Amino acid sequence: MTAAQRLVAIGRFLVRRRGDRRWDLFLRSAGALAALGIPIVIAFPESVPLVWLAVLALPANSPLSPIIPAAFEPVIMEAAKYAAVLPVTVVALTAYLYMEFLNWHVYRWTLNRRILKGFRGKGWVSRSIEWFQAAPFWSVVIFAFTPLPFWAVRVVAILGAYSLTRFMIATAVGRFPRILFYAWLGAAFKVPTWVLAAVIFGSAAVLIGFKLARREPLLTDPGLDGAPAEDPR
Repeated sequence: MTAAQRLVAIGRFLVRRRGDRRWDLFLRSAGALAALGIPIVIAFPESVPLVWLAVLALPANSPLSPIIPAAFEPVIMEAAKYAAVLPVTVVALTAYLYMEFLNWHVYRWTLNRRILKGFRGKGWVSRSIEWFQAAPFWSVVIFAFTPLPFWAVRVVAILGAYSLTRFMIATAVGRFPRILFYAWLGAAFKVPTWVLAAVIFGSAAVLIGFKLARREPLLTDPGLDGAPAEDPR
């Protein structure tokens, strides 16, 4: 095998999809960001808090997020103790939008499968799309700014064929002041690290314990459960 053939084989191995598409995208993106962060930290040592903020923001908004629901905000507050509020906000927002871009494509792939034909045809889904299309941009902004479940507006936006560009802009508009607030909170009050860690792991433990007690799967597609079985044809 020639050197060129070896490079092609390595490239195919790296881009080949493995297992659950959500985890596949998350692990690849996290690995790429971690690798990119190494030279940045070496060249700019003062960027360490911002680099680890970017890395930790990925799992907080990844397929893991349903079982670590209170991870993102404490991580922002911790980073703001060591870096300026605005850079923390920009890095956290960028990492969030990066994961949201991946989430959009994963959800669109899921919603377009024949397995979910019945889901798309449900009455409440049709009504939700109609309500969303009355003010799509501001609907996304409101869900991004408030504690409302963001996956819900993502699903409706995809089913309603909303523009990904406008969706991302609206998401940024809604998330920016929210992230800025938590960054300011972390910088102003210097909440002890152990308190923030307790919030992250305590909320995760409670949620996991609740799911295990009810014998529910830890990780599911929110709002997509109960879809009809896959068409075998």
